[in-house]
Amino acid sequence: MKKIHYREWGVESPRYWGLLAVLAAIIAVGGIATLYMEHEGHWVTGMTNQVVWGMPHVFAIFMIVAASGALNVASIGSVFGQKMYKPLARLSGLMAITLLVGGLIVLVLDLGQPSRLIVAMTTYNFKSIFAW
Repeated sequence: MKKIHYREWGVESPRYWGLLAVLAAIIAVGGIATLYMEHEGHWVTGMTNQVVWGMPHVFAIFMIVAASGALNVASIGSVFGQKMYKPLARLSGLMAITLLVGGLIVLVLDLGQPSRLIVAMTTYNFKSIFAW
């Protein structure tokens, strides 16, 4: 296999800046939706007293599982020595960390008050699915 050279990517294309603007708009819409959910309550995501797992929980689980999949791609190249996957190891590891942090942020937003995170970290519930 050829030697891999990492180098900077020159950004001069207007398509790149257009894509970056679209991604920034999506992030802004997500921020507005988060503020709306925090202000109006969790009923917006389909949660009631009978349905305790709304969209934030499902999305957090999806992000955590996607992080494990991204880390599997990184481990194929580094742990198992598959040279074809080695260029993807760095990006996959970074993607896994980013997805885990995103999933945990979604769970913190589900608490209603982020200051309750201390209680969630110090009180362990063995019956919860997240405990296992």
